[in-house]
Amino acid sequence: MSGAPRNVTALLVRLQQERHSGTVSVSGPPGGTIHLRNGLICAIETPGTPSVESALLKSGRIDDEGWAAALAATREMDGLGAALVGQGLVGETELEVLCTATIYEGAFAMALSRPDGWEVGGPAQTVLAGHPAQPQSVAEETARRLAFVTGGWGAPGELARTRLRPSATAERAAGRLAPRHTALLAIANGRRTPRDLAFFLGRGLFAVMVDLIRMDKLKLVQWEGDRRPAGRPSTAPRVPGPGDGPAAPPPAGSLPRRVPGPRPQWAPGATQGAAPSSPGPATAPEHPVPREHPVPREHSAPQEHPAPREHH
Repeated sequence: MSGAPRNVTALLVRLQQERHSGTVSVSGPPGGTIHLRNGLICAIETPGTPSVESALLKSGRIDDEGWAAALAATREMDGLGAALVGQGLVGETELEVLCTATIYEGAFAMALSRPDGWEVGGPAQTVLAGHPAQPQSVAEETARRLAFVTGGWGAPGELARTRLRPSATAERAAGRLAPRHTALLAIANGRRTPRDLAFFLGRGLFAVMVDLIRMDKLKLVQWEGDRRPAGRPSTAPRVPGPGDGPAAPPPAGSLPRRVPGPRPQWAPGATQGAAPSSPGPATAPEHPVPREHPVPREHSAPQEHPAPREHH
């Protein structure tokens, strides 16, 4: 290849043009491995967010013995997913949704810090998505996720490593919150970060961050050292009080405009070994999907309808 690619996205686009099958190992915190088949992204594994294996095991969907049996039954490099389905450990559609979700979760987690470098290698065994993703689509979705977190809380990297605990408001609202919010509050003990919570529950890091941002607006969480960004106007709906009955889900918030913040490590401008410049833009269905698929309604701005015109 002539000329070194300026960032991971440029490298992946070049490998896509060459229909390369193998891995791209990205170094630096948290780092990770991008698995390619014919130039398309089939999996991303990173210490920054649960992998397919971690999500299945932590959620209790598959136990250690079942996973080991599937590994032992795998006869081909890319046959682990088929072995899991063939042994009845997970449904084919369920596994495909989870594999796709972890691609975008992995890209988001890796984008929270700049890479130290990268290396192209041969294929490695893991669970691969049956419908791989285009590198540019993954980069664009990652940029949107970074912008969403930046607009709703602040620097995504800081949110990922800030410890939190339930607030006094959360204690008063106990029993009237969404189950996934209750699950987060139950393990938020002041020593765990959003990344810790994601691994504990086998959920994606971005999905956990989205819930925490909404819970922050409801004043349900207290951040370590009061590190919650100051100066943001409160948009929190009222937390249900005694006698209000079951709580309704928080109203949908609009996606923020693009604001200064970290650029994905594989977006234009994030050169190898250099600091990123300005920004670019377990149940898997909670994860948003790439541009060619609409972002879930709960992450989109509500549609405004014009008032009917009077007739005289």
